Amino acid sequence: MTEKKTEDADESSADEASNEDAAEPVSISETVKTIGTKSLKQIGKWNNESFLYAFDRQLISFGIRLLLFLPGFAILAFFGAWAYANSSPSWWVDFIEPTIGQSFSTILVVLVFVILLGYILALALHRHRVNLTIKSFEQQVKSAQSKHLSIKSLHGYEPLEDSIKRSVTKHFFSLTCSLLAIFSIAAIAFYGIQSDMGKYFLALSFSLTVLSLGQHIATRSSNFNMAERTGLLNAYNSPIHPSTLDMVFSDLVKSQLDPLLKSEYEKFVGEIESHVKRGVDPRFAREKMMMTLYKHSKGLDLSSVDSEFGEIFTKAGVEFLRTHEVFTIEEWLVIIDHLEVKCPAFFRMIGRIEEDLASGRKSIKDDIIFEVDMENVVHGKANLFTYMHNLSDRERTVVLRVQSPDFRPHDLALTYLLRPGEEKVWPETGVPLSQSGNQDILAIMSALLRDGTVAWQTLLPERFGEATVSVRLEEVSGELLIGSQMNVRIRSVFKEKIRSASSVVFNLIGILGTIVSSSLLTYVIV
Repeated sequence: MTEKKTEDADESSADEASNEDAAEPVSISETVKTIGTKSLKQIGKWNNESFLYAFDRQLISFGIRLLLFLPGFAILAFFGAWAYANSSPSWWVDFIEPTIGQSFSTILVVLVFVILLGYILALALHRHRVNLTIKSFEQQVKSAQSKHLSIKSLHGYEPLEDSIKRSVTKHFFSLTCSLLAIFSIAAIAFYGIQSDMGKYFLALSFSLTVLSLGQHIATRSSNFNMAERTGLLNAYNSPIHPSTLDMVFSDLVKSQLDPLLKSEYEKFVGEIESHVKRGVDPRFAREKMMMTLYKHSKGLDLSSVDSEFGEIFTKAGVEFLRTHEVFTIEEWLVIIDHLEVKCPAFFRMIGRIEEDLASGRKSIKDDIIFEVDMENVVHGKANLFTYMHNLSDRERTVVLRVQSPDFRPHDLALTYLLRPGEEKVWPETGVPLSQSGNQDILAIMSALLRDGTVAWQTLLPERFGEATVSVRLEEVSGELLIGSQMNVRIRSVFKEKIRSASSVVFNLIGILGTIVSSSLLTYVIV
């Protein structure tokens, strides 16, 4: 019995050992698989545009701005290395050089090498992110074309594509110059900073670094990405816009959306109109939706937003608005903020009408509501917005005349046929911003924008400084109905002016320095 128990114990211990041996390779394989999965995730991060864009925005292009500060520090170190190429400062000779055995200029050259290495890494990551953006942009265009959405035929597509391609070219040239600069600084190790060859290589590296910085600065005015739905808005400049806005908010939005978002917006409008409640005018519903979103950007709470949406859309329509995959509430807030930057005069104009509605004040003459506004400070072009609404019971033909000696065109006359409106649309007393029914500012403003006439004219300045614009609303006979004169200031965008001037100066210094230092190196070698 004792022998049998011993044998059983031996067998059980052997089985346990064999099980442990069998389990060991499984655990190793799982460990390898886990490590491999983590490695793939890490690799995937660097091929993910959203991750790279967040990294780029916080550290590289914006935030800390490594792409500006690193070459700036390198340039200062270049000057120091050149100034102390032949002799080190006394404090260095007395206290530090006996310990490390290197001159002050040599250490500065090493410092420049390290800074340029970091600059090249940051520039390579930035360029990689831009390449991912371009690939995503091309895929979006192909995907839209497969859905029979004509992206390439939309106005503004070619300038946007050209701007993106020019930015990529400048990034490539900037990275190439920085690589040549670090190769030049590395060549100093073979000749020494004290020799003529070492100084010429130092000058060549400095010139290439300045040239790289000049090329990068030129790309900072065109900031774009595909990690966000609205990432192309800042890089897109609308080439045209309607002179008379039919669906005011909708036309304004379409004029400022980039081609990709514009195609999605057309699809969105068709879908949302299918959810309009019976008896509600689709045009009124669209304008009230946009007016509600605009007021939400100014502080209107979400419960009031849902309540206003519920008055014009079905429950399915409200849910569609809240859960749309492209035009979410957050994206609408970004779009509206962009519109306010591009067309501040329009929002100031409707803001004054809203104040009159809230206070019950009538700014009406001869049964016509007339408001006009344009930017106080004009950069590049001026957007003049005019609102006209006929409250009488008969059609009226009026002439809108714009005159200015400082803008082109100097004299502009537009004839409008104003349909008869409803006087009751303008309340006798003040109304609240939002309440149940159509007797609040949101509903009344939506009706005014739907039934009124909004003219949008672009005026081109001819000089900088103070300028005047005269706007007159006249009868066809020439009799003045309402007139307004505005004083504005015309000037260039200071930030853009500094940016372009810096780019030109850096490029000139870089090109001239590269030519001179290359010629000296060639002369010494030959």
